[in-house]
Amino acid sequence: MLQSFPVSEQSAWDAGYQSSGRKYGGAPPDLPVLFPGARVLEAGCGDGKSLLAMAGRGWDIVAMDFSREAIRISSGHHALHDVMFIKADAGTMPLISETFDAVFLSHLLGHIPLKGRTRVAAESERVLIPGGVLFLRVFSVRDFREGRGSLVEPHTYRRGDGILTHYFSADEVESLFPGLVLTALKIVEWPMKVRGELLIRSEIAAEFRN
Repeated sequence: MLQSFPVSEQSAWDAGYQSSGRKYGGAPPDLPVLFPGARVLEAGCGDGKSLLAMAGRGWDIVAMDFSREAIRISSGHHALHDVMFIKADAGTMPLISETFDAVFLSHLLGHIPLKGRTRVAAESERVLIPGGVLFLRVFSVRDFREGRGSLVEPHTYRRGDGILTHYFSADEVESLFPGLVLTALKIVEWPMKVRGELLIRSEIAAEFRN
C-alpha cells in the first residue's frame, strides 16, 4: 500500500505523542459555519484540538490519523464520544467517494513529502460531495521556522524530533487542488517571543469548493 508518510516519520509522531500526551497546545483555529448534520472529515486529527472546537455543533464527524497514539489521545476526550475515529493514511482513505460536505486539513499537508501531498490532495477531492468545501491551514514561507532543520526538499525541513515540515507560498497553495475552486485565501500572522526575541509565526488559511 502506498504511504504518504515514511515509516520513520510515523514512528516519530507516535513517539512525540507518547512522550508529551497532547503534542500541541493553544487555541484551535476559527471554524466555519456549517449546517447541522453536515458530514465532516478531519484528516490528520492529531490530539483532537480542532475536534474539540467542532464538538456540540451538530456535525456528523469522522476523524482520521495515521498515528495510533494520536487516535488514542483524541478518542479519549469525553466530549468526542460521538466522533468516528479511523486509523489510516490520508493518502489512501478507506472512505467512499463523494461522502463529505466538508473536509478539514489543518497542518497535515505540511508534514508530508511532495509525492504524499499530491496523493492526500487527490483523496481529499475524491471524498468531497459536489458543492462540498475543503478548509486548509498550512505554515507559510514567512514563518520564522522556515529554514531551520535539515533540508529534505525545497522549503521542507526535518528537525531534531524527526518530524518533517514544509512551508508554503500562496501560489503553491492555490495549485494544491486542481479539481477544486479556490474561494478564499489569507495569511494569518502573530508574534511569538523566543529567548527574548520577538519572532513571527505565519500560516496560510484557504478555502476550496468542489
